[in-house]
Amino acid sequence: QLYQGTRIIFTDTEISNWTWDSVAKQYFWHRFFGHQPDLNFDNPAVLEAVLKTMRFWLDMGVDGFRLDAIPYLIERDGTSNENLPETHSVIKKLRTAIDAEYKNRFLLAEANMWPEDVREYFGDGDECHMAYHFPLMPRMYMAIAQEDRHPITEIMQQTPEIPDGCQWAIFLRNHDELTLEMVTNKERDYMYNMYAADKRARINLGIRRRLAPLMDNDIDRIKLMNGMLLSMPGSPIIYYGDEIGMGDNVFVGDRNGVRTPMQWSPERNAGFSQAHPQTLYLQPILGSLYGYEALNVEAQARDTSSLLSWTKRMLAVRKTSHAFGRGKRIWLKPGNRKILAYVSSYEDDIILSVFNLSRAAQPVELDLSAWKSAVPVEMLGRVSFPPIGELPYLLTLPSHGFYWFRLSQEADMPPWHQERTPLQDLPTLVLFDGWASFFRERAMPWRIGMAERMRQQFEIETLPRYIEQQRWYASKGSAIERARLVDHAVWDSADTSWMLPILELDGAPGDATYFAPLALAWEDREDREEERLNALGHAALSKVRQQASVGLLGDAYFDHAFCRALVTAVRDGLDLNTAHGQLRFRPSARFTERELDIAALPVSRPSGNSSNTVIMLGESLFLKGYRRLREGINPELEMGRYLTEDVAYAHCVPVLGALEYFGNDGQVMTLAMVQAHVANQGDGWDFTLSYLDRHLEALRIRMVHTADAMDLDETHGGFLSQIAMLGQRTAELHLALARRTGHAAFDPEPMTADDLAAQRARACGEVDDTLALLRAQVHRLPDAAQTMAHELMALQQMLRSRCEAEHPVPEGSLKTRFHGDYHLGQVLVCGHDFTIIDFEGEPARSFAQRRAKGSPLRDVAGMLRSFSYARWSALRRIHTDTQHDPRLAEAARLWERATREAFLQAYRATCAPVGPLAASDTLLALFELEKALYELRYEIDNRADWTAVPLRGILDLLHPPPAS
Repeated sequence: QLYQGTRIIFTDTEISNWTWDSVAKQYFWHRFFGHQPDLNFDNPAVLEAVLKTMRFWLDMGVDGFRLDAIPYLIERDGTSNENLPETHSVIKKLRTAIDAEYKNRFLLAEANMWPEDVREYFGDGDECHMAYHFPLMPRMYMAIAQEDRHPITEIMQQTPEIPDGCQWAIFLRNHDELTLEMVTNKERDYMYNMYAADKRARINLGIRRRLAPLMDNDIDRIKLMNGMLLSMPGSPIIYYGDEIGMGDNVFVGDRNGVRTPMQWSPERNAGFSQAHPQTLYLQPILGSLYGYEALNVEAQARDTSSLLSWTKRMLAVRKTSHAFGRGKRIWLKPGNRKILAYVSSYEDDIILSVFNLSRAAQPVELDLSAWKSAVPVEMLGRVSFPPIGELPYLLTLPSHGFYWFRLSQEADMPPWHQERTPLQDLPTLVLFDGWASFFRERAMPWRIGMAERMRQQFEIETLPRYIEQQRWYASKGSAIERARLVDHAVWDSADTSWMLPILELDGAPGDATYFAPLALAWEDREDREEERLNALGHAALSKVRQQASVGLLGDAYFDHAFCRALVTAVRDGLDLNTAHGQLRFRPSARFTERELDIAALPVSRPSGNSSNTVIMLGESLFLKGYRRLREGINPELEMGRYLTEDVAYAHCVPVLGALEYFGNDGQVMTLAMVQAHVANQGDGWDFTLSYLDRHLEALRIRMVHTADAMDLDETHGGFLSQIAMLGQRTAELHLALARRTGHAAFDPEPMTADDLAAQRARACGEVDDTLALLRAQVHRLPDAAQTMAHELMALQQMLRSRCEAEHPVPEGSLKTRFHGDYHLGQVLVCGHDFTIIDFEGEPARSFAQRRAKGSPLRDVAGMLRSFSYARWSALRRIHTDTQHDPRLAEAARLWERATREAFLQAYRATCAPVGPLAASDTLLALFELEKALYELRYEIDNRADWTAVPLRGILDLLHPPPAS
């Protein structure tokens, strides 16, 4: 970390060239010899003196030594004194002595030579641990000036392999000039013209400027250079002041123009010294652009958007991966030469770095097929990009922009991304009469055999392979033996038709009934058919051929005409007969009152990031298609209609109608629902996690800058005001559901002692079931989660005691309908307000269980648990080097406490007129515990690496942390 890290003493090993009347020389020799000896390293006393000096500093805690101009350590008459064998002999002796007496100390060689010559100073891993890569540095500047990656890739191809345990030191600047010795004469002239047109900036064979002036103080180019530096193979070295964009003073002689005092603050002498300014050896930089009063550490440490804060974030991100410093590099060769890209891999850690060397935005296609199916996760924002496929990976980069991606096999792809099977890999179904080809009863007698074979191919091969790949398929990893068409309707419109099948999946566990509407699109028919063909290509089940016509069979939800027709049918109240029942499209009164030109509404691409499929029709309508079907009254549709039509609750999404299936045997299932569209800024989960990420990131940066204790109990200002509004809206929902309207399914009922007894029994059963599952699966959990799991299993009796404890029924307590699966993901952020959505209830419970009345405090408990999930999710997302910082963890805990209090206070204040809704903290605690047990079972079954979150939650509920 900047200003709190490795200590390196820069010493001069050119002993033979020291000035004999220097104070340093006199001190050195008289301290360790008492006189001036013969400077011959064959003399054991000389070597011992050097070792004694090194031990002096190593015992002080110094981590390493920079061996200045090491090729000239030894002089021999008649030679150039460069790279003499005796030099390597001395280095080996120093290395052997240090390794024998100290651990994790190193020697850094300053050898300004070509890489193949510097390689000799690593020896066989028994000389220097590190060496500067001098030729790389000027070529990084050259690549930006030329907007071409060639200077960098060329020198890296010429860089030899070095022994294991050795490392290159890479840098953009140091305390000398930006040396141009390791370039050709033409390249040197080019560098002078580009970066040192003012000849006062030239010295020796180099340029005496700092990084910011070299980059014309262009913050994007400065960040680009640092982004390359921190991801190149080796250990980066940052020269002091470059992390804040310090300037230089070309009017000061020799190299002192880049050795001006560090600008710590706007105070006297930039905070570097309290001496009289005229007595300083070097004056601090003055001026409005680079002067210390405008540019200093103190100011930038307070500014989260400053270059210093950005540098700290970059260093923290870099420390999350060993692939940066230790990984092997694979240099990519995209067609766009303005893009530099390479992959760094170390064990299972793979990092993709992509840089735009141009001043203009650039596109690039990268061949990443070797990492097919990996999800690139942008490392600074931890945002998932679409997964890598067979085709070249397309990226666009802004001017001088760059990306660092971790290529992850475990990360989830973006929820909006839709996988597309290459059309050439799809099977082909040969039809003879459109949809009739699948049904023997609709085929001509001589085609019955063809229809039977087509139906078998369709149910055993085509449908199962498609459904298994969909996110809405609930039984991930379970193969489908056959997708049986138990009922269907063929829906004909003016110019096309669709098949609406009800499917039962053989081989999938549980009650596996699905709805998968299908569409056909044909080539070479009409222009609008080509549009449908392209749309279905994103969700195609197979290719189809009928005589000379070819086309695609695909998911009808990707057909815009189908979506518009479905919504129109709901508005118009259409009835459509099936083979064994009827499809009923039914509107609500709210829908029939709306005047909409549905045919003119743009249709969005379906989003299937959950068990359902959702489609937007303009800014007016929201179509939700249920995939997995359950028999009975759908609680979401029932609740939505009640809140929309019976009690007019304003802060839920209005239900406009639905598509339902009624079988001849009395079976009822909901297939789709139409709601009004509500403009929003995303859900409460993203809103909360984004806020907490920003809060912890800002806090982490402040902690990097100071080790002092900090006041972590932040007020969180507007965020808590928003959460209070969420508490109020939640209470208003519960009050609406507590009204008596004469609707038997919703009218509240008094809560009795028997209800509490049943609740206690249910909670005890969940304790036993959860811990039994935990014991059976504990070996699959991460190490940290296993430790907590064993701790929890030992507390089984305490858990049961908490659940069995009897409490009196609060006077006037009511049982009502409630949301049932209430958490931050179930509310939409609408400006400074919220809209509550998704009344389906917990997916693992039956419709009857979800429709049962109970205490609305279950919703409150669910939201409180969601705050806990946000807390631990944010800590997981913070970089691993700070994830376990106790101060950061404490700040997250205080945030959760403040958020809970804001939510509960607003909820209770709103419910005050109907006291029983907000009563009983003990009952709320029991519901929280039960919800955490449910979460633990879910995570064990679906995301073992997340089990630590509910485990921590349960342990905190059993042993609450101190209030402050």
